Amino acid sequence: MASLPLNFFRLSACLLLLGAQAAMGQFSDEPVLSVQTSKGITVDIYSEIAPIDINRIHSWQLRLTDAQGSPVSNAQIELVGGMPEHDHGMPTQPQITGEPETGSYLLEGMRFHMPGKWLLDIKLTYAVGTEDLIVETTEIEFEL
Repeated sequence: MASLPLNFFRLSACLLLLGAQAAMGQFSDEPVLSVQTSKGITVDIYSEIAPIDINRIHSWQLRLTDAQGSPVSNAQIELVGGMPEHDHGMPTQPQITGEPETGSYLLEGMRFHMPGKWLLDIKLTYAVGTEDLIVETTEIEFEL
């Protein structure tokens, strides 16, 4: 059996790495939205598409940090949204599908189907240090 050249293995490893990066998506360099909760947790939202566009399914990366700037890991995040002036929700049901990095959560299935005022309710369940679980809700209002 002939051995494969070392360059073949290097190329294969590079292609695997590029595929993994493509699967995670490329997110905006700066947050497209940001909010701080009453207990000091910052939720920074980075988008695959910036500025956020109408009628495009895309993913967001939510980065949670505590008041000291440390990542908040193992959080449970629920997001619901809609247009309060039109009395309807989102056309999709976005879901958190993983925590690829400590404190960074992948939210897939985002889509806004019309311009106007949008409101997102974000429910966080997390623990900081040895504290019991903390549950808090915050909201972000923005215009598209």
